[in-house]
Amino acid sequence: MGLDINWSRIIRIIPIKWKLLFTYLLVVAVCLGVVIVITRQLTISAYSDHVNMMQGEGMMGNRVSGNMASDLIVAFREALNISLFWAGLIAVVAAFVISIVISRKITRPIHNMALVTERIADGDYGQKVDFESNDEIGSLAHSLNEMTESLAESQKLKRELMANIAHELRTPLTSISGYMEGLEDGVVPANSETYELVRREAARLSRLVADLQRLSRAESGQEELDIVEQPSALLIDRVAKKLRPMFIDKDIALFVEIAPDTPPMLVDEDKTDQVLVNLLDNALNYTPSGGRVTLSARASGSMVQIEIADTGVGIGAEDLPYIFERFYRADKSRSRDRGGSGIGLTIAKKYVDSLDGDISVKSVPGQGTVFTLKLPAAV
Repeated sequence: MGLDINWSRIIRIIPIKWKLLFTYLLVVAVCLGVVIVITRQLTISAYSDHVNMMQGEGMMGNRVSGNMASDLIVAFREALNISLFWAGLIAVVAAFVISIVISRKITRPIHNMALVTERIADGDYGQKVDFESNDEIGSLAHSLNEMTESLAESQKLKRELMANIAHELRTPLTSISGYMEGLEDGVVPANSETYELVRREAARLSRLVADLQRLSRAESGQEELDIVEQPSALLIDRVAKKLRPMFIDKDIALFVEIAPDTPPMLVDEDKTDQVLVNLLDNALNYTPSGGRVTLSARASGSMVQIEIADTGVGIGAEDLPYIFERFYRADKSRSRDRGGSGIGLTIAKKYVDSLDGDISVKSVPGQGTVFTLKLPAAV
């Protein structure tokens, strides 16, 4: 039975530095073989022709005999072979040394990246690959470092998210538990006011769970969009009419200003409705009685620009960059008292992004806030 060697498997398990080394040596061997063959053929042929010419015509008045010519050619061939042998041997040794140095230099960052990825897989996101080159390996190392930073940030956000969810769930649950214990002990009266307080806490808990479900679907891309052409004025007027009683109860003026040339929008009606309701609800919560909120719309190139401007408390410059992050509150105590989950603006941004739109915010503390929506126009 012959020896069955699986060369493909052997090649796969050979380290890349040895593959590079063998590749370099193979190239050197092929080039050296070509040089030796061509040099021997051309040089010996040229020398033989020259000796034969000297044999026929002589040089400096002397003729070269046939035996002498043969001896000269043989001696030259032997000298040439010895020279080529030693030159080839030295070239191979030099190529071997240089190949080892180059292979190590090339494979060292790859080896380091392999070690870093193993540590990242074990949950250590503080690892980085040091690199100096700007070639493909340097680009790969840079991408790996960016991926590590992204994973570390994602892990941090995940921990913060879990902590925030636990906190948000704990608050209404603690309140409900306290009321129930008070009712059992007879400390809290069993009247409609107590039941209403319990109902509000339960409703707040339900809203939080519903918001988390919506956020999860939005971030995972599981929300199905039903894009239709929607008249801008019709959609905005409907949202304003829905929330106007709440503004009247709080003595806040709600103005709707729609430019006559505002085109229809290509949007998901339900998602856009949720975004506008959320932004108007924020304006309502942070605008004191006697203030005003303006909901306006106009054409802006290929988009419809919608603005919700209020005369409320405003948002500090240090809070603006984080206003769309999960559970971030520029006014933590006030928004929690109002029952906000802290993820309404995050959901709004996810919805707007999914509609190929844009949302931004400007604010001056004590003067008010302006949220700007840009949604695709049906043009």
